[in-house]
Amino acid sequence: MNKILLFSVILLLSLLFSSMVIAGDQVPKKWMIGTEMDLVPYIFDGYYISAVAGYGKWRARFVRTNITTPGFITQSDFEDNELNVHAYIIDYYFKKGFRGWWIGPGYETWDGEVKEKNSGEKKSYRTGILTLGGGYTLRFNDHFYINPWAAVHIPVNGDKDIEFTNETFKIRATPEVSIKIGMHF
Repeated sequence: MNKILLFSVILLLSLLFSSMVIAGDQVPKKWMIGTEMDLVPYIFDGYYISAVAGYGKWRARFVRTNITTPGFITQSDFEDNELNVHAYIIDYYFKKGFRGWWIGPGYETWDGEVKEKNSGEKKSYRTGILTLGGGYTLRFNDHFYINPWAAVHIPVNGDKDIEFTNETFKIRATPEVSIKIGMHF
């Protein structure tokens, strides 16, 4: 799986760079539809599926992702924190043409399962998340772009403290940084 992903990323990057044009010479799009691939979930044996649609300076994203959070992020005394995420996000671009700086709030649901190391006990949880993010979209041509971004995910409802035999798993505000590769028409 990782070899296929690596090959796909190298192929996609090669296509992007081979077709690169100066973004300033492009005619800004008024409407767009497309998809993005976030690299972080694939690094941690997950996946990321998204649909993107926009008009003017506004863009809506619908995301489905799966990721097992790495040990350095997972609260000590716990492991195997697997998340299934549904996200609904609205972005605002400061420039026309869906390029440059953007900000975007959204709502996510995290359906997770985590295991306490000492007891081996697993528990599920469901948490509503307010996400606040922003980034910079660099277009390579009329269809392909790269989008480095950062966000913070803040729990607002649902499970926040999951009681185990020995410890309590706490869901707190979580920062995230990543890069998306996108395609739109």
